[in-house]
Amino acid sequence: MLNYVIKRLLGLIPTLLIVAVLVFLFVHMLPGDPARLIAGPEADAQVVAMVRQQLGLDQPLHVQFWHYITNVLRGDFGISMASRRPVASEIASRFMPTLWLTLASMSWRYCSGWRRGLRPRCGAIAGPTVWEWRWR
Repeated sequence: MLNYVIKRLLGLIPTLLIVAVLVFLFVHMLPGDPARLIAGPEADAQVVAMVRQQLGLDQPLHVQFWHYITNVLRGDFGISMASRRPVASEIASRFMPTLWLTLASMSWRYCSGWRRGLRPRCGAIAGPTVWEWRWR
């Protein structure tokens, strides 16, 4: 069992790395310039260049990706462009309501699914239930 868990955890590393690369590339493929968005539509080229330098957007992609990965591994997800707050605090403030909603929906589905699973089959074209397949 321990070997299985270790294999699964080791298989998770390349999967997370691939997802991180894809997210990074997709964000960079989005149209528009984040520096222009932050600086504002009336900002001149010097202000946009300064914002681009502060964000690290003037560096090559591999350097930007390295900074992205090291920051994510430290738990630093950056600053939200919408609220100007750290993204980690934005996630933390919404975590408990999301958890409660998830637990409530899972409980509801478990209770309603339990009743359906125990209901004997009926009708002309009803298939075998889980219980009938298990003890054949």
